[in-house]
Amino acid sequence: MLRLSFAFFTSFSLFFLLLWGTGGEAAPLFGSVNAVLFVLGALFGALSLAFFNYVEGVMKDVPKKLKVQKPQAYKLVVDALTDLKHEVIVNVVLVVVLLMLAVVVGAFGDMAFVQRLVLSEYWGWGVMSVRGACLLSVLVVLFVQAAGFITANKLRAEISMYGE
Repeated sequence: MLRLSFAFFTSFSLFFLLLWGTGGEAAPLFGSVNAVLFVLGALFGALSLAFFNYVEGVMKDVPKKLKVQKPQAYKLVVDALTDLKHEVIVNVVLVVVLLMLAVVVGAFGDMAFVQRLVLSEYWGWGVMSVRGACLLSVLVVLFVQAAGFITANKLRAEISMYGE
């Protein structure tokens, strides 16, 4: 979570500096962020369901005799797989929250009273920066989830090789 918070706030700062430095000329880069976020969200949801089922299958592949022969190794494997399943659920909730944040902040930025605020261009740049930070954060979560899939795949290979 710390890594994601760092990615979010760093990307927000960099995007805001980009907009400020270009005087808002870079604003078109953030025009279709919500459309990309929704596509990534749908893709992420489908991949998360597949990954959760994959990890569940790996858990079923762990030999039951390992529980008797090497209880510490069995506990370590089951705990690692359970943590991966937990991470999938947390990541799905996190992506949904980031999607909702991008939509709400975008809608807030489009409200008429925000347009009339003093320094409204800075408010607009802040809104665009939050949406861009949400997009980058979703990408970070996707890559972390992919790394978890690689870990589960390696663990399944180890189980297959040394399971019997």
